[in-house]
Amino acid sequence: MIIDCKECEMYQSSHCQDCFVMAVLTRRGDEPLVIEADQEPAISRLQQAGLAPVLMFRQKAG
Repeated sequence: MIIDCKECEMYQSSHCQDCFVMAVLTRRGDEPLVIEADQEPAISRLQQAGLAPVLMFRQKAG
């Protein structure tokens, strides 16, 4: 999964502060976050346990 914040409908909104991407990534320019398929189950478990924020990414329409 590649998450490019510029492609999110909530880009540069107040939701960014509570997004998983911002919690785990020290932003270097506008680099997208890459989450490998084998990492997704562990991330999901952390989120379900309340130990990591959820991913707020929503693909822009169009």
